[in-house]
Amino acid sequence: MMIRCACKNCLNMGTVKTTAARRGERAVYMCDFHANRLLGYSTENDFRHGTEKVNPFTYGVELETSFSTEKARAEILLDGYLPTSDCTVNVEYKSPIYQGMNALTKHAVTFGRLIDAGELKIGDECGTHTHIGHKNMINAETIGYIRRFYNSLFVPLSEAMERNPEATERLFGRGFTYYASPINMETYATEHVNFINVQHNNTLEFRLVKFVNADQYMNAVRCCKAITEAVVNNFVEHFNDEPKDARRYPTIRDYRLHKAQVAAEKIVKIFKKYAGI
Repeated sequence: MMIRCACKNCLNMGTVKTTAARRGERAVYMCDFHANRLLGYSTENDFRHGTEKVNPFTYGVELETSFSTEKARAEILLDGYLPTSDCTVNVEYKSPIYQGMNALTKHAVTFGRLIDAGELKIGDECGTHTHIGHKNMINAETIGYIRRFYNSLFVPLSEAMERNPEATERLFGRGFTYYASPINMETYATEHVNFINVQHNNTLEFRLVKFVNADQYMNAVRCCKAITEAVVNNFVEHFNDEPKDARRYPTIRDYRLHKAQVAAEKIVKIFKKYAGI
């Protein structure tokens, strides 16, 4: 009888045996490739987890790890993640596209259990980059809008986080680093290391997030989702509106800047709410 590899994207025979808690510590198998090797850095995980929800937001995770046992790798593969290479860490596990938060919440508990058992380690060099998408309102065109007004949208948040370093670390799991840098009005929108990265056409990437425990991580995810929602509702949806007050907004750019500033104010309030300030 052929036993398939635990990786949901794999049809190979499983030859490396370990166990999984979700299966009552019964046997689970990986193929030699997924047990011992890594996919390329640029590999995308297009597997979708869950059913399409009325809620239009989607979620993706890049789980950087400094150590993971065969057991941890098998459990993470069972959750639909792909093991990929990243020269800065041991393994970067890339999640499926979550269509809702329910499965991600359960998987976060799994990660915490594996860490507590010594099967998984997320060291100082690691982050847990989290992508938030919107099925209707985050795409190549609207990301272009966000890039044009990036600084106006996110500099107030960056400044609020710098003024509150302890709250920032409590919420996101770490403070600013080179790979998740603060921004100012001179920052280029498409710098890869910006703490909010807008290089992708379908998501906002929150690079500062780091998994410490399940409760902390899911609170950070909810904050990132709320920030994305504020950008969509207060800026993107109004980008092509005709301004009604020509005296207050003599050009369409003036109106768009105003909407970006409205969104920015709401984003700062969201940060303070989730950070407990």
